[in-house]
Amino acid sequence: MLKKSLLRRHTVLLAILLGAFTLVLTNSAFNLLLPYFIEHYHISTTVGGWIIALYMLAMTLTMPLASLIVDRLGRKRTYMLGIAIYGGFSVLGALFHTSIEVLLVVRFMHGAAAGLMIPLSLVLLFDVYGPGVRGRITGAWGLLLMLAPAAGPTLGGVIIQYGRLEMLFWLNVPLAVFSFIGCARVIQTYIPARRKKWHVSSMLRLVMAIGAFSLGVQVYASPGISLWIPWSVIALGLLLLIRFVHVENRREEPLIRYKLLRRQGIYPLTVVISTIQDCVMFGVIFAVPLLLQEVFQLSPALSGALFIPLSICTSLFMWIGGNLLDRGRSLRFIAWGTLLVSLSILTFAFLPMGPPIWIIGVLMACRGIGVGLSGMSITSLGLQALPEEDMHEGSVLSTTIERLASSFAVMGMTLYYDMRWQSLAGNGRAVDLAKWGALQEICIGLGCAILLTLPLVLLITRKKVGILVQNGNQTQVQGGTAGR
Repeated sequence: MLKKSLLRRHTVLLAILLGAFTLVLTNSAFNLLLPYFIEHYHISTTVGGWIIALYMLAMTLTMPLASLIVDRLGRKRTYMLGIAIYGGFSVLGALFHTSIEVLLVVRFMHGAAAGLMIPLSLVLLFDVYGPGVRGRITGAWGLLLMLAPAAGPTLGGVIIQYGRLEMLFWLNVPLAVFSFIGCARVIQTYIPARRKKWHVSSMLRLVMAIGAFSLGVQVYASPGISLWIPWSVIALGLLLLIRFVHVENRREEPLIRYKLLRRQGIYPLTVVISTIQDCVMFGVIFAVPLLLQEVFQLSPALSGALFIPLSICTSLFMWIGGNLLDRGRSLRFIAWGTLLVSLSILTFAFLPMGPPIWIIGVLMACRGIGVGLSGMSITSLGLQALPEEDMHEGSVLSTTIERLASSFAVMGMTLYYDMRWQSLAGNGRAVDLAKWGALQEICIGLGCAILLTLPLVLLITRKKVGILVQNGNQTQVQGGTAGR
């Protein structure tokens, strides 16, 4: 019979995972359905890219505020607030899904909910589970959470092909309700610290900076607009962002503790690696559905099914990576995973126009193995390099940087894709070959970007920085034992 303390910990894991599961389920389904939205709402690829980008932008805007909201409400209530927002706007999306404007608003609010939930989910689990098992808990968290990307694209493809879009929204509601009730009952209530102060000027600078970046990219894609206008808007956004960071760094309790990046050790390195990997991940999310459906002419249902080997392999090897991390041995498996991700993406660029389905499945599985070994291991390693009291701040900082970079990477890729394939078509290529050429270039760029992180991963490995577990206690090691 399970001890009460162990049963409670596993119940907390289930409650948190249920909320995160519904979040990832819908997001992964929407990412696959980009070609459907372009056709259904009669919009361009650039506008359709906002269905993905708005989600990430909202996350980026919300995450800096998450630490402030946690300071006022506590971790538990903040996480539950995110679940409530997600469930409520899923109902709105189900009722008014025929309007592209409502769809964009719902995606924005889903991203806002994710901005509250994602940084807290792993930290809440770290509160419950001790240091000696955190690698395995990270693996279990990733293992179960990856079931959603496996089910999401398949479910989204089947719903669009055989059902109706609103069903995708309605599916979120019972999962959100069960997660909300579970979190209310089993997660410990934390007393808010109430140390941070609201600084409206700083929040406005951040919102205006991200808004200027977004507007600049969108205006750049508009015909008849002089190039100096979008570049001026982007420059304004950059100045506002620099000012935001400069002012916040002088505060005793800033919205985001950028000073954590100045720490010596592996945390800043893991932030750089994770940011590039995140940009590539969302870039692949943008490119692969277009490749499968617009170039290879596969149905939405079959395209979704091809994501199953990706998710299964990601889940399995995320668990394996967590166990390897807990053992405190060599971190070289992260480098092998990084290399495998790069090679699998690059191979997509050199496939023939009508490749066998099993080859696509193998490439998806290889990318899943690589992501499973490298992605969450890097994140967990970086968080565990921080003191306990800084873990939440570190999670918010790294995830904010990752999502901000990813959102603009996706906007840049949608803009490049639209302009590049139209340019190739204007030079005499057939439309499908023009789109294939543009996607080939994007895949090559994404694969090479992952390769850029390999020297940093090898640097961590050569420094033999790791986690050593002795007698149930986990300590950081630099040099010697951890790398043997």
